[in-house]
Amino acid sequence: MPANKRARIALARLRVAGIKPERIVAIVLAVTALIEEDPGSHRTKEFRTVQIAKALHRLASGYHRVWELPDERGRLRKVAELHAFPRSSGPVLRLIGRAVEQPCEWAVEKHLSAILALKVKRYGRHPVLRAAGLE
Repeated sequence: MPANKRARIALARLRVAGIKPERIVAIVLAVTALIEEDPGSHRTKEFRTVQIAKALHRLASGYHRVWELPDERGRLRKVAELHAFPRSSGPVLRLIGRAVEQPCEWAVEKHLSAILALKVKRYGRHPVLRAAGLE
């Protein structure tokens, strides 16, 4: 199956799973903020695009199974869980990321500095920056 069709299917799974647009925007903002603050992170747009797509891909994909058995009192108890996610591939991730990132660019431009300021206020600077004395 072509990558663009697999990407559209992955985006449709998000809609079917009921993932709200606000959560998608939050993921884009969070990934962008993490990359922006981390001095050791890659600064290429493609890296950010793929990281956003990986987070989105995990939201509504995979095989999830829970096995329950009755205990001595007859109540069902969870015995085991299996969560298996499909391997995400490069071209599909790039297409998913581009499809989501472009409409969210305005939110990133408008809110990224405020998100980073709030993060520093609540949790402090990035550990690498603290260790280097660059606070």
